Amino acid sequence: MDKKPITVLFGSMTGNAEDLAERTFERLKKEGYQVTLENLDTFETDKLADLQRAVVVISTWGEGDPPDESEDFCYALYDGKTPNLAHLEYCVLALGDSSYDEFCGCGRKVDESFAKQGAKSFLPRKEVDVDFDDDYATWIESLVSRLAR
Repeated sequence: MDKKPITVLFGSMTGNAEDLAERTFERLKKEGYQVTLENLDTFETDKLADLQRAVVVISTWGEGDPPDESEDFCYALYDGKTPNLAHLEYCVLALGDSSYDEFCGCGRKVDESFAKQGAKSFLPRKEVDVDFDDDYATWIESLVSRLAR
């Protein structure tokens, strides 16, 4: 098992992404990983230079927008205002509402921005709808399984 430190980053509008990030944090801690939990509301993009592996849990608000308090981080990331991310391994769990045209738009943009700036995805982006419990359960098992390799 690769024991690189993992940072769980989250951006949440209604609390769902925060809840899933906390559940992810607890599960990874239980699995024996050195894990930290960070809210994108206060996380600066320059801190990405210090991370080895990140799990991003983020919701989409409205038509593809980031959660209000996570806008600074997301727009800086979208605009490439980050350090070089070639050292970073990441994955994204995107929350959304399929009744909107830009379902999981924020998570998709975060994923694309990380990749564009050289970060390497170690698990495909998972997009989940408002009834996310079953999809989350499948995703967390995939995450744990992938990290155990």
